[in-house]
Amino acid sequence: MRPVLLRIPLDGTLDLGPLGKLPVFGFGLLLGVWFAVGLFVWLRSRRSEQPLFVPGDILTYGLIGTAIVVAPRFINSIPIFGYGMMMCLGFVSATMLANRRATKAGFAPETIWDLTFWFLISGVGGARLFYLLQHGGNVFTRCQTAGDYLWAAINLSDGGLVFYGGLIASSAAYVWFCHSRKLLAWKLGDILIPSIFLGVAFGRVGCFLYGCCYGDRCDLPWAVEFPKLLEANDPTHLGIVFSSQLNRGFITEDATATLRIHPTQLYSAIDGLLLCFLTLAYYPLRGRDGSVIALGLLTYPITRFFIERLRGDEMGQFGTSLTIAQWISIAMFAGGIALAISRPLVLKRATG
Repeated sequence: MRPVLLRIPLDGTLDLGPLGKLPVFGFGLLLGVWFAVGLFVWLRSRRSEQPLFVPGDILTYGLIGTAIVVAPRFINSIPIFGYGMMMCLGFVSATMLANRRATKAGFAPETIWDLTFWFLISGVGGARLFYLLQHGGNVFTRCQTAGDYLWAAINLSDGGLVFYGGLIASSAAYVWFCHSRKLLAWKLGDILIPSIFLGVAFGRVGCFLYGCCYGDRCDLPWAVEFPKLLEANDPTHLGIVFSSQLNRGFITEDATATLRIHPTQLYSAIDGLLLCFLTLAYYPLRGRDGSVIALGLLTYPITRFFIERLRGDEMGQFGTSLTIAQWISIAMFAGGIALAISRPLVLKRATG
């Protein structure tokens, strides 16, 4: 677990741990590096027949990336969060993969970048709203004023995003986007599915770094322990897993780490990569537009359902042992069956 990858201090030095301290110039260095990389990519794209970015993307996505990676805590140092960094890398990697494939399929170069902007807004908003509906009692427990409630609702520095919530909201935004642009939704959707799974893989690595979405007790060789403290030099904040096991009476306050548990976040990351490769391999073999979407709707719910059985952070819902994610997985799988019937998962017939 490493919720904070590093801190950029405002005193002119960057602590790299065992590598020593690196002289820097505070927050300006981060923005300088970001600007230099952005400028290089923009200049390179201007010389290409197929631009990597449309005008304004460097500024827009640069600011979005900075907002995700850098938490709004400007005291003695600026923390670079592992979860935010992985979310940013996943977003950019997934978008670039989809953009390259969509351009080859005949879509305008700016289509994917415009779409991913709406995905970002709707995805984060939907994921946060779903989390608040699930865990609002914990999020707002200390709120007293309207400002407290508003800050608690939008404060993502302590995590609080649910994948299925983001997927539902993004799906609605996607339908609206394709309708307004008069795009072939099934064709474009087949292109986007591998990128979604790639984003899942990066995002789950971020979950592992932060400590959320953790697993149940495990004695397997690859079981992991999470440290007691969220940060080694911050004794005021207990780690998420440690705090949960402490509240449940599984460990005592004098413990230095959690019990050994399943690294379910890494299971999900591997699952995302495998499904990305699977849907990429199936795409050129599909017999009909929409078949890759159907394949994704059939495979992801199955893997998610069984990974959920290994998790220790969610309880059963509706008087059953099934978590809310498992219930949604069942509904998604049913939708995948319906879609597979209307758009069969058949292979493209050979010609020639």
